Amino acid sequence: MNDKRKRNKSKLSAIMTGNNAGLERAATAATPEPTPKPREKSAVGRLGAALHSLTEQRPETVDPSLVIKNLDAKLLLPSLALDRAFEGDDEELDSLVESISQNGQQVPVLVRPHPKQPGHYQIAYGHRRVKACLQLDIAVRAVVEDLSDEELVIAQGKENEERKNLTYIQQCFFAAELSKSFTREVVAAAVGAGDKTRVSKLTSIIRRVPADLIENIGSARGIGRVKWETLAKACESETQVSRLRKSIANLKTSGKWDALSSPDRFAWIHDLASSAEVVDGNLSPSPADGVESRKAVQRKILIKGRDGKPAVEARGPRNIKIVLADEARAAAFSQYLTSKIDGLLEEFEQQEAKVKDAMGADV
Repeated sequence: MNDKRKRNKSKLSAIMTGNNAGLERAATAATPEPTPKPREKSAVGRLGAALHSLTEQRPETVDPSLVIKNLDAKLLLPSLALDRAFEGDDEELDSLVESISQNGQQVPVLVRPHPKQPGHYQIAYGHRRVKACLQLDIAVRAVVEDLSDEELVIAQGKENEERKNLTYIQQCFFAAELSKSFTREVVAAAVGAGDKTRVSKLTSIIRRVPADLIENIGSARGIGRVKWETLAKACESETQVSRLRKSIANLKTSGKWDALSSPDRFAWIHDLASSAEVVDGNLSPSPADGVESRKAVQRKILIKGRDGKPAVEARGPRNIKIVLADEARAAAFSQYLTSKIDGLLEEFEQQEAKVKDAMGADV
């Protein structure tokens, strides 16, 4: 039993590092082998080696457990931990479906026999390829390997790390989900963390930003750690969280929220959390506004609404800000101005040219 535990520990170490040379010395010291054992690769590494051998048509024997098989897509079930949370509609799935339809499934998925459902398999990685094959109603090309729970999630995480196709908030959720069942060491290996402190940073975002806000925003592709940290800091205030929820509700009622992409939704929430609150027409400065105040930036009301309250302000010679109290109206007004901005700039440049011409004529 002790020898089996040592072998399992060695295998887990191998999948985390891609090399377990020397880790079994204690188990084999009593009976040294005349020739050194070949280096054991991780599950991802062995799969890569097998594919390379098959592609190059080399004479080396391929591990029979890594032979590519055709499996019914309906028998392939999700992994232990969700790594593509908050995805909503997968905009890239259609192109993947089209690619597989035209060229076939070029890269196999990695699965293991399902530990709880006989006859089924559990996906280590390749969830989107399985979805695409389901849509096309074709078999999935897969490699089947016996993997422990730890090996499964580490292989899943390493493939995501190599492809770099998870957004930051998806990485945070993946780490948080894994932390419920696995050690910090395994989680760090799965999310590609160079040190365990990064695991804490990832999971803290999920703890600090309310789940309903994240779900409403979505995967937020292109949004990195710094901006999510800013939002997490803002969410420490219950008043701020209530304000953000009210803003989302207003935009949903007006039908504008659904029209925004996930990155645009984040940008709206982030900017709102970072901006000054308008309460009864009076500005309640945020920390950023406090910096402006110390620099003695002059604020001037440019436009008032029908209710007589500020709608647009000038903040210094170069900054103009919409300060409508109703977030939905502010968003609509911003979109309206954006649609007119090219024409306004052209009109300004024409006026500028006329002034220059007039000045030249006078000289």
